[in-house]
Amino acid sequence: MKCPRLRLMAALLGASLGCRTPPQAPATPPTSSGEAPPREAIPPVAQAIPAQQRVLLIRHGREEYVDAREAVAAGFTLIDLGDDWTPSIFQDWQDDQGRPRPHRYRRIFIGLANDRLDDDGQPLAPGEHNYLELYGIPPSLSVLGRRFRQDAARSCEGELDLALLAGTRQVRYIPPERLPVLQARIARLRRSLELRRKAVGYPDLTALAAAEPQRADEVAEVQRWDAEQAVLRMVERRLTCEGLAPGPGHRRGVYDDALREAIRRFQHKHMIYEAPYLRPRTMAALGRSLQENNYAALRRVITERVVSAAAILEDGSVQEQEGGSQGKRPPVRNLVEEYTDEAMRQLGLGSPAEALAFFQRHPDEDFRRLWAAVRLPPRPAYYSDHMDLDIVVDRGDVWYDFPFDDKGKEVPQPRQRYPRFLLYVRHGGERFPLISWRTTIGGWRSEQAEDGYEYYRYKGSDVGPRVIRTISSGPVWIAPPSTPIRTLVKRRRVAGAWQSVVNYDELGPGFRSAYGLVAGYFVVPGEHGKPDFDNGIRAHGSAEYLSIDSGGFSHGCHRLLNHLAVRLYSFILAHRRMHVKGDQPLGYSRQFLFRDEVYEIRLPSRGYHFVLDPPLPVQVLEGRIRGERKKPIEEYMPKPGVIYPGPPPRPGRGIEDRTGGAAARDPAEEAP
Repeated sequence: MKCPRLRLMAALLGASLGCRTPPQAPATPPTSSGEAPPREAIPPVAQAIPAQQRVLLIRHGREEYVDAREAVAAGFTLIDLGDDWTPSIFQDWQDDQGRPRPHRYRRIFIGLANDRLDDDGQPLAPGEHNYLELYGIPPSLSVLGRRFRQDAARSCEGELDLALLAGTRQVRYIPPERLPVLQARIARLRRSLELRRKAVGYPDLTALAAAEPQRADEVAEVQRWDAEQAVLRMVERRLTCEGLAPGPGHRRGVYDDALREAIRRFQHKHMIYEAPYLRPRTMAALGRSLQENNYAALRRVITERVVSAAAILEDGSVQEQEGGSQGKRPPVRNLVEEYTDEAMRQLGLGSPAEALAFFQRHPDEDFRRLWAAVRLPPRPAYYSDHMDLDIVVDRGDVWYDFPFDDKGKEVPQPRQRYPRFLLYVRHGGERFPLISWRTTIGGWRSEQAEDGYEYYRYKGSDVGPRVIRTISSGPVWIAPPSTPIRTLVKRRRVAGAWQSVVNYDELGPGFRSAYGLVAGYFVVPGEHGKPDFDNGIRAHGSAEYLSIDSGGFSHGCHRLLNHLAVRLYSFILAHRRMHVKGDQPLGYSRQFLFRDEVYEIRLPSRGYHFVLDPPLPVQVLEGRIRGERKKPIEEYMPKPGVIYPGPPPRPGRGIEDRTGGAAARDPAEEAP
């Protein structure tokens, strides 16, 4: 389905705009402010171009505005740099009859990206920032511009020892309650070693350790403590310089919860997939300058705009998974990197200094509506409006054994092969993957039985052929009765006071929901007029990025990083025949009791639906079955250490009993 009035634009953008009218550019340029250098006004010849057709083009290092239609005809790709950008899957489309189908979540996405709304869709407090890249919502260009300009004015960076931070691989976490004991031990060792050093006249403790090897371990312990304290103090200064200082209650030089929260904010700001501790990726980012990190963020933002505009997907993950060797099949280019490099070059964003100059020329007002034209390399020959695509999910190593022994001790279940999600294309008699991403499969999860107690239950991932017929952007998840009630309530600040409210983060729509920002429904197609068989398995985005990165488990679904899921389904919609169904009314409500309070869930919409025609083939491989059991246990299993009133009841057999359940936080996020 295409929109007649946007045929020219759709041809350029690979239908990634859907049926949304392109944003309008500013009719007149706003004046410069602050320390930004003066910039040229839009010349009269450019002003003659209607504002909605005016796009930015940089030629020979100079910015000019040209007619979008002429740019398209000349082979340029139009990149939306405006603050009202969303991935194509969240834009407002039209259905087959040309009727508008506005997207309910679009306003929220834009508000979050522009630091105007908080996680609950409420106005964000002045001076607050969202930092939601890890969850699939990159900041807008105006937000990034403010970062560049503000950080350029900071004088504190010259006082930082970035080399110390960059040269530190990690800092061990010492729980605050154990700290006094360790501090006392270090003080005793230091006194003892200093007395010995002075008695024999060694210049320092290093010389003492070299001369008396029996004291080397004690010297190493004291020196490690001193080195870590120096790094911790520099981390505090680095975070404070960036405006991310630890909050109230933090004790200087202590790895406490306030410092961990500041580290978490830093990781979210810079899209670092790591638990909130001082580990290698976090330390490396702390060791870079503010503008280097800002430039990396700008590149990520431009990447998502380019991927959306060009309707591409190939990101080099196939080569990474296979060690760079693809055998005899056609080579798969890393189009994401290749196109981003070219766009950054043509936009004059080749370095942090050039990026700062760009944002000094273009204040926030410019990004209300701004398009740019870049000339990208041709896409591979296998691209077309309707590509022969299919999905394979390799479940990797699978354990069906109960992970606890008779004494309640956890039994290791190691895996060498982790689940992979692959999208294949057929072209010219060949079939080869375009992407290969880490994903999840089901495993042992907590579930509330009808007796009100929680048990473990194996929530498996179906094996065999399936199809994706429906794609839902901004999906909601209806919590089944087996969902532990405690997960349906959260604490949030309302009118300055903390209150318990329904946990819509879990239900959606939203980036933290159980189905993330977008979901594809795995079903067995019905035959002879029968409906599809839906066992509740989805391939969906997820905020549980650590469970994906560290090999965690789901309740049967195949999780993807939110931004990758958005890319995947936007790509599929751009290159498969489909119908736009739009927002699907639901009108669901449910009341439940938690700690003597009654809560009511209200879900007005099921999400924004697209229907693939024909559906997309899916094959879920069995994987490599490990352990003694070759089939999953279907009964509830008691949790170790929990006293139950009797034997567990039998699990239900409905769809809500077989799959789903709360997306509990993965332990890896909290483990030091």
